[in-house]
Amino acid sequence: MKYYPIIIATIFLACTTKETPRNEKVELDSLGQHYWDRELRTARAATYNGGKFPLPETLYGGTRQDFKDDSVYFAALLQKLNRIDVTKLPASSLVDYDLLKWIAEMRLEATRHYNNVFPNVTPYASQFSSADMVFKQAAFDTEADVMQYVKLLDQYSEVQKSELAKLRSMEAHGIRLAKPEIELTLGLLKTWQVEATKHGYYPQSGRLQKLDSSLQKSFQEKAALILSQKIIPNYDSLAAFLSGSYRTHASETVGLGQYPGGKAYYRYLVKWHTTTDLTPEAIHEIGKKQVAAISKKLDSIRLATKFKGDLKVFYNFLQKDKRFLASTPDEVGERLKKPLRRMDTAIHRLISLKPKAGYDVRRLPLALEPAMTFGYYSPPAGDEPLGVYYYNGSKLDKRPLTTAASLAFHEITPGHHWQNVLQIENTELSELRQNSWTTAYSEGWGDYASYLGIELGLYDDPYDYCGRLLMDMFISVRLVVDTGMNYLGWSREQAMDFMRANVIESEEQINTESIRYSCDIPAQALGYKIGSLKLIELRSKYQAALGKDFSVIKFHDAILRNGNLPLAVLEKSLDREFGVKGGVY
Repeated sequence: MKYYPIIIATIFLACTTKETPRNEKVELDSLGQHYWDRELRTARAATYNGGKFPLPETLYGGTRQDFKDDSVYFAALLQKLNRIDVTKLPASSLVDYDLLKWIAEMRLEATRHYNNVFPNVTPYASQFSSADMVFKQAAFDTEADVMQYVKLLDQYSEVQKSELAKLRSMEAHGIRLAKPEIELTLGLLKTWQVEATKHGYYPQSGRLQKLDSSLQKSFQEKAALILSQKIIPNYDSLAAFLSGSYRTHASETVGLGQYPGGKAYYRYLVKWHTTTDLTPEAIHEIGKKQVAAISKKLDSIRLATKFKGDLKVFYNFLQKDKRFLASTPDEVGERLKKPLRRMDTAIHRLISLKPKAGYDVRRLPLALEPAMTFGYYSPPAGDEPLGVYYYNGSKLDKRPLTTAASLAFHEITPGHHWQNVLQIENTELSELRQNSWTTAYSEGWGDYASYLGIELGLYDDPYDYCGRLLMDMFISVRLVVDTGMNYLGWSREQAMDFMRANVIESEEQINTESIRYSCDIPAQALGYKIGSLKLIELRSKYQAALGKDFSVIKFHDAILRNGNLPLAVLEKSLDREFGVKGGVY
């Protein structure tokens, strides 16, 4: 009898207690935050937070173990995502779900290509390394920041060793960097083989103003010691390795297709950078059609300006006439800023959103100029409150500025700077969404932004419009030569001949660009035109569906409010927003 109360209570609880229903949004948010925390913790990604670039716990090395860990992690993440009932998610969470699932699928697929992934030691790829990102953008407010930076700097010397080991391992499988890429990489390494206090990772006094003088001094001494005794000697070791028998046995042949597993890896990179299911063959054909169409438009300008000579002679004129050449590096900057001043007063006609952070145009560090065709945009981060486009100010007689207006719109307003900063500043987005990045959206928007200059009447000078077409031609040619060299068996010389026939870039620029596509960051250059074409396609789609109710301002604002997304994820979001069939689950 004395056990009855316990039995009765147990029966009562069993009958009355219900399982707490799972909150699908909470589960999704938790998965997304855990993923993003992991990215930040291991320096696979970075975030800009209140003017400060938080230091990670560790650096990403890209080792075989890292790939194995990613395989386990993303397989588990996909399983958890597949258990979420998307019909119970609020509309505001559907984009988060689509984005996280796309990331998990693509990152899981990436783990299958370890043997074909070169370490980030080449000119373009090195800019995307976690170490470069961390050390150049770190801000120092406290002693804890200093201690963590020193720890990471020391850890970087181990990353360097793993990179050299990876090159040796790949060599054992018959996979070496192509000889033309080795030469450029050795040139880049020379810029890092310097005195410790002149190295880019040395904490210069200008970055240490928030620290007391004694801490500044000890910090710089520790950093200099690690640089001089570990990091710079590791550069010496890498240079010695690349310039020895490795270079002797390297091939002049370029492109991923030459390596075991190279074509499969390239197909993956195409998917990653374009965020589409387009095949290399399909992209190659799109490129050829675009090149033919743009050639006709360029020829019409030649005729309209009453130029005497064929299109080839016209190209030569655009390359060498003094009106298209700057006489000083500062003049290059001014020629980029001038069209931006006009765009700043006109863009409100197409976009209502405006970023808070300002922008600037500056020259590239001299060490980077020999290996970079143009330059790059860097968003506000660390101690830099402005978004900055860094341009190449070298060999001005070989860098025509016909495309200056188009390039400025692509890089700054309403291109990369506009899009990047609006995304960072949008507090309605999750931290993951504020910092997400895909090539096709980012570079596609950049080119689309340049295209908007036509609509705003900012290419009123025929040569400015010609510059816009030349830039369009340039990124269209990339579709042909990138796929050609990496997948379809084109030689580098064949690709360079195609470029010589269709773009106005100098021989030196064609040289570095052909190496970039085939050896350094294959498939990345495909995202520009594929992304731009998709945005133009989406605009036409919603114009046709909505008719007189279509607003170009609302269309552009919706793209920018969403932040950087894979193109299919963006389209589903816009379908839902504009009530067009196709955005449902």
